[in-house]
Amino acid sequence: MRETLHNLGLVRRDRVFRRFWLGMLISRTGDAFTTVALSWLVLTVASPADLGVVLLCFGLPRVLSAPIAGRLLDRAQPRVLLGWDNALRGVLIGLVPLLHATGVLRVPFICVIAACAAVLSALTEVAEGALVPRLVADGELEAANSLLGMNWEIAYIAGPPLSGLLVAWIGAPTALVVDALSFGLMSALCFGLPENARGADAADGDSRGLLGKWLGVGALVRLPAVLVLTASTVGFLFLQGMSEVFFPVYSRTGLTAGPGGYGVLVGAAGAGALLGVLFGPSVYGKLRPHLRMSAVLVVGAPLFAALALVDSLVAGVVLIGLATFLWGPYYVFERSLAQRLTPDGVRGRVMGARTAVTSVGFPLGSLTAGWLFAHADVGPVILAMAGGYAALGLLPLLSRSLRDTAPSAPPAQVPESR
Repeated sequence: MRETLHNLGLVRRDRVFRRFWLGMLISRTGDAFTTVALSWLVLTVASPADLGVVLLCFGLPRVLSAPIAGRLLDRAQPRVLLGWDNALRGVLIGLVPLLHATGVLRVPFICVIAACAAVLSALTEVAEGALVPRLVADGELEAANSLLGMNWEIAYIAGPPLSGLLVAWIGAPTALVVDALSFGLMSALCFGLPENARGADAADGDSRGLLGKWLGVGALVRLPAVLVLTASTVGFLFLQGMSEVFFPVYSRTGLTAGPGGYGVLVGAAGAGALLGVLFGPSVYGKLRPHLRMSAVLVVGAPLFAALALVDSLVAGVVLIGLATFLWGPYYVFERSLAQRLTPDGVRGRVMGARTAVTSVGFPLGSLTAGWLFAHADVGPVILAMAGGYAALGLLPLLSRSLRDTAPSAPPAQVPESR
């Protein structure tokens, strides 16, 4: 409890971080808001298949733009980049209700707007990992990342229902106008951040060409501990992507609880994850980095596996809530450690490369789960997912580069290519 109160107090103690945190909360909630409002609007003018294409346009371009965003964050003032990113996204979102009002809104226009917004959003996405070590002291990284992790969970829990209520009240086009204004508020907060001295460039070694220099792969590969963390996160997101398909299937087939049960399961997962971000770090104490990373992946696996043995909604809710609570601190630990191990001069590039690589995990997991549930019963898939979490925990445990990492290691230096 004391650690949790200390973490929450960072917002009060640090004015600059408070501004950044508030902006990210608005941004995360706005993203969830955009998805619901725009999805509903698309379904009123087009088909579900068209909606799938629009949502793909909202996500896929970020894979390509994230590394470039990271390099820009290393070379330019983040406050300016983030300010213009959110201002332009507000304009793009505002175009949708304008086109709708004039009667010329078509799916291709929405796809172009969605793709442009996705390209721009990479700046804010990468900045969350790259900028925090410049805003707070090393000893406050866990506190800062806990608070930023809370934003994700709050947006996931509150954003969609709030958006749904507003769409029902004033309609999707007007709701998108409100959403566009929220981007303007985020832009103003970003422009108000202090100027940030750019870190001295670390040696790029042989990072020439598109992959090595512009996409940040060279710097990432030469940081073996960060590479292991990135691989762990790809696997973790893969399993989370599987969970998105698992929840409705488990509710309908495993529990025969229907859509109401599905909503309760998702709510339990969200509440467990939020409480895990807040209170979970103290569960793992002062373990060394490789042990802590391994533990946070493994400890929830037995609880998840037990879902194969229960047919009660109450039992399922309890098990899922406990498992997600124990997994809740994963991103706090992983991001704080990656930030410490990455030199300031290439942190933007490395975080950009990580964002691009890890972003494929979630959709691949969803795709895999869809195929598995079409060919296998729920029980074996549950056990396979639990085994996946346990196996994933071996990656940091067996990593020599993470075993050699001190609990509060200073940023590493990228070695010169030989």
